[in-house]
Amino acid sequence: MSVDQVDVSFKVLSLLSKERAVYGLRNGDHERYRRHCSNKVHRLRQVTGTTCGKKTYKAPSKIEAESVKDVRQLQLLLFSTERALAHSHELKRDKTHSKKDQLSWLRQAFKLSTQLYSLVQSLSAPSSDLPGRADAKTLGEITIYHLTIRSELSFEKSNWIGSLTDLACRRKLLATLVEGAKDSYDEALANEFIDSHDPLIRYCAYKLGRAESHDIEGVMADIEPEVLEEALPGMSQLLESLRTETGVEEMEEGRRKLEDVEFAGEKVELRNAEIVGVMVRVQDALSKLGDGKSKGARGMKRWDRVLSVLGEAEGVARKLLEDNEASGASSSLRSTRTAQSLALAHQYIIYLLLTHRIRRDLALVETLSSSPVPKDPTQFKVQGGKAKLEEVVKTLGAIVKLYGTMLQSLKQAAELSVVQEKEGVRSGVEGLEAYFHAIRCYNLARLHCIHPDPSYPSAVQLLSNASLSLRQAQDFLSSPIDEPIVSVPAKDLSSLSKDISALEKASKRGLFGQSVEKPVFFDMAFNYIDLPIDELQRMASNGEKVEATNIKTHEKEVEIKSVENVKKSRESRETTPAVDSQEEKQEGKKGWLGGWFGRK
Repeated sequence: MSVDQVDVSFKVLSLLSKERAVYGLRNGDHERYRRHCSNKVHRLRQVTGTTCGKKTYKAPSKIEAESVKDVRQLQLLLFSTERALAHSHELKRDKTHSKKDQLSWLRQAFKLSTQLYSLVQSLSAPSSDLPGRADAKTLGEITIYHLTIRSELSFEKSNWIGSLTDLACRRKLLATLVEGAKDSYDEALANEFIDSHDPLIRYCAYKLGRAESHDIEGVMADIEPEVLEEALPGMSQLLESLRTETGVEEMEEGRRKLEDVEFAGEKVELRNAEIVGVMVRVQDALSKLGDGKSKGARGMKRWDRVLSVLGEAEGVARKLLEDNEASGASSSLRSTRTAQSLALAHQYIIYLLLTHRIRRDLALVETLSSSPVPKDPTQFKVQGGKAKLEEVVKTLGAIVKLYGTMLQSLKQAAELSVVQEKEGVRSGVEGLEAYFHAIRCYNLARLHCIHPDPSYPSAVQLLSNASLSLRQAQDFLSSPIDEPIVSVPAKDLSSLSKDISALEKASKRGLFGQSVEKPVFFDMAFNYIDLPIDELQRMASNGEKVEATNIKTHEKEVEIKSVENVKKSRESRETTPAVDSQEEKQEGKKGWLGGWFGRK
């Protein structure tokens, strides 16, 4: 292909979706996105050589079909349109500006989009014996973008008929892209653009007096193909070229498609392109994992890969849900259907993450159980010496910790709203939680019995709790269960019950078989009887010590008596009479200047 015949096709909708999501429109920040578009336009002008000059203004050359040699020239027009559109949306949210300013920028965006649409239309048309330089899909996506801006301008002018016909043409083209999508990402991307303007279709139908304005499919069915052809000349030809290029009939067989996702009989719609993209990777990781019974380091790496991708999917879904809730109050294009599908998808991904985390922990427990832990629960002595005993104790401790982690995951799953709303799912989660609690108590009781310092009372108490939890698990798991995390057959429940009863009997035998050292009779008597120590010392020929103690006690008694006599004398002593106040007054009557004058 020569320089003049460079292919200028590019993915318009994918580029717009990524740029809008990254640079502020996901949060409704139109000012940030407008600044990004300005920087993008400046860089594209430098690359394509269409700058406006530095010292003096120089009008850039107009982009014609013959002068287009790079796809970035088309992207320059695209982001110039996006800048004007973002400015219009920013002024619409700012109540200090008039609607005239907003419509002025919206008309500027419509003018630029019309120029881009005409340019791509001429580039896609085949010339003499040469194919078009832009494929039908690029033309279709540019047409969708042009119809979006034109319908919004008609909507702001209250031209409900014109806006509805443009929106109907736009939705028809997007539905064709959904049918011909090569993978689930392209399908979800088209669905995302459909959902963004469905509220406008409902509002226009309501303004035109349709009784059931919420029925979008009914509204679309009422619009005749002639009306669509009149709104967009060449509509039928464009649809046919899109179907031919994408191969709608052949695409169904070779499409890399995400399998249908259901949760307890309810279909989970993944209509966002980012979620679908990461869920396709989850599907691939799960297919490589197989049945999840792979052992060794390779098996654990596969489990880690699955959990990593699921964690990434949960982060993407949570971020989209938070952004949708944050911009829901201010965005006029909010779709209730999109919000509901995002919430359900987020809850489902969390449940899927917790489910596979539990299964990974069960695989680790299975690996640890193959170590030399006694199969017989009533065997408390480990053969092989101290090293073998320490290994068994560490293994049982690790198993107990893993079951504790699984119980935490089950508690998180039980708190999900999708689990609480479904009776079958909730009973399955609660039954599995009770079953794992019984197993954890059973293994912890074994650890208490096998430990070098056994604690049989703790083991008996734990086994009593395990029996109670096991009965609860049998009650929950006997009912029909939806979306089981792990299948628990009845024989496993009966086997665990037998092991618990056997271990309980053995631990009770160990408890009653322990020898308790009784205290000496002298110690018991000393606690309750005052012994005659002096008499015992005298009988033991310790007379000197007895006399010394008697002297000391006599001295203490003398000291106590003398102190008491002093206290009594202090209390019986007469009080000293006070000085007469008249004598003080007479002493106070003295003459002037030291007593020379006025002295009596």
